[in-house]
Amino acid sequence: MIWLFDYDLTLYGADERNVLESLDERISLSVKNATGVDYETAHQIRKDYLLRFGTTLAGLQAMHGVNPDDFFDFIHQPEYLVYPKASPEKRDLIMKLPGRRFVFTNGRRDWSEAGMDHMGIRDCFEDVFDLKQMDWVGKPHDSAYDKVEKYLAGKVPEDFFRNGTPVNPSDIVLLEDSVRNLEPAHLRGWTTVLVNPVADVPSWVNFYIPNLLDLNSILADLTKSRV
Repeated sequence: MIWLFDYDLTLYGADERNVLESLDERISLSVKNATGVDYETAHQIRKDYLLRFGTTLAGLQAMHGVNPDDFFDFIHQPEYLVYPKASPEKRDLIMKLPGRRFVFTNGRRDWSEAGMDHMGIRDCFEDVFDLKQMDWVGKPHDSAYDKVEKYLAGKVPEDFFRNGTPVNPSDIVLLEDSVRNLEPAHLRGWTTVLVNPVADVPSWVNFYIPNLLDLNSILADLTKSRV
């Protein structure tokens, strides 16, 4: 099996939403700087870009030509950030999962790596596949899933892929807090796991858990369900 974990609100949960929220002010300020509007208007533009383009950055690129690395350098200033707390329970859970483990994130890798260091789980994963490796076009765009499949084909044993295509797509398990990001994975035949305390479970979700630590409760069924 190949396990792909989203980082924000998946590896750490909604109970630590303050981690993600610590980015909010800097993201809105980056919109303010790019557009020249006041802060409150920038916050509304940010939400509009997130809805229309999938990420705030994608909107800033499309509408204002913002350089992605400049954007992340600005929002990832450590003095403004909060990180998840240590979680030995999550470490034990992840380390017991059968197969290969990666992080698949719409952020830049330095953000998720710093957070995983604080959680004590960074070495649980072989690598982080980040937004930069997606050429700054992230989930839920199909190209992001194309690129991670191509990347995995060069990382995992050949019996998982044939000519760059998964032999058994359900061997790829994506754990995400976003139902929107799970739909393209489902259409590819991946196994999808929604990790979110809000039980809004559409048809393209194979398994639902409110928190990552609940993965144990579905692990046997998840393993058996792969075709």
